[in-house]
Amino acid sequence: MNAFLLAWKNLKHRPLNTGFNLLLLILAGGLITLGLLVNSQFENHFNKNLGKTDLILAAKGSPLQSVLCNLFHIDFPTGNIPLSDCKVFLKENHPIIKSALPIALGDQYAGFRLVGTTDTYGHWTPIQFETGQWFDKDFHAVIGSEAAIKTGLKINDTFISGHGIQTENVNEHQHDEHQFKVCGILKPTGTITDQLILISISSYWALHHDEVAEDHSAHHHGPACLTNQDLINTEGEITSVLLEFKGTNIQSLNFGRSINENTEMMAASPAIELNRLYELTGTATELLSFVLIALVLISLLSLFISLWQAMEERKYEMALLRFAGASPSKIIRWTLSEAALLSFSGVTIGMILAHILLAIVNPLLKLEMKYGIRADVLFPGEWLIPIAACLLGILAALIPAVRAMKTDIHHTLSSE
Repeated sequence: MNAFLLAWKNLKHRPLNTGFNLLLLILAGGLITLGLLVNSQFENHFNKNLGKTDLILAAKGSPLQSVLCNLFHIDFPTGNIPLSDCKVFLKENHPIIKSALPIALGDQYAGFRLVGTTDTYGHWTPIQFETGQWFDKDFHAVIGSEAAIKTGLKINDTFISGHGIQTENVNEHQHDEHQFKVCGILKPTGTITDQLILISISSYWALHHDEVAEDHSAHHHGPACLTNQDLINTEGEITSVLLEFKGTNIQSLNFGRSINENTEMMAASPAIELNRLYELTGTATELLSFVLIALVLISLLSLFISLWQAMEERKYEMALLRFAGASPSKIIRWTLSEAALLSFSGVTIGMILAHILLAIVNPLLKLEMKYGIRADVLFPGEWLIPIAACLLGILAALIPAVRAMKTDIHHTLSSE
């Protein structure tokens, strides 16, 4: 009889023990998969979106909040900064800065953020158009691939934005006097750009003319601001400026400290703040790892005890099999197959359930929009988990299998 078929019949013969061990293995496999799936995508999302950004200039407040808001678009702005304070950093011939990307935040459409920016964005994040082109006038918008799919917006469609970066009901706090026209839809980039709606900064000013300082540019009476040079020639407020340095030297290393000490702006280093974030979450991650390791060990111990008891109960059966001509290698193969089948099945079911659970909670918690976490992907090496579980199950069953193989036929049969 096939070793795995016999193993399956033996497992069905002990439904309570099998069910308990299977439940432990499902929990272990599911939690391990869920933890690794979320952690790998979380880190990949942050590293991918970090891009060329060496420093962020924003209003004074929390540096981590500024990084999360302006780079990853998952927090609120710390405030606005006047263009007059940062114009010098927008110039092309700056001795330290290679490139600068101005950002203006404050509105959304259907939960997707509107980001006021300039044509420098194409240098900052390599983009390609699925259809259309970059905006060349106010109230034209370029839509990220995911935002286009979720909102259903197409080229030449119009929409009205809502005030605030978290409001999802576009019927509340709408800028009814302004309509945007879709002029371009981007191809997927695998970055936060897929979730954004890009507009000109002068469009942003026009939307907020009642909230900003009462000057001619704030009311957007001038020409559209489409480039960094356009911003240098006007006045207004923006949320932040992302900076890329020409190289790493003493000047660039001291640049952020100089900004913090001598200006009304705050300089936040994404690399430093992300390291702090990893440190904050590191303790919880380590604790979770210990819990998962403990759960795996408990599962293996339970499997070991279950097989040991099964061998004790089936001692007479094993002796009869040996007497009927079954070789010791067959006995050990049957026992190990039972452990391998149970381990592989339990962990595989747990992995599948982990992906299903993530698919269910994803839209509720907006994990993909905020952290780039998806349920329909495999993390590197995920296929190794069932194999590892199978090998660990075999290891746990090795002692009971050897014991069953060494059953004393004559002593066992005569004692019954």
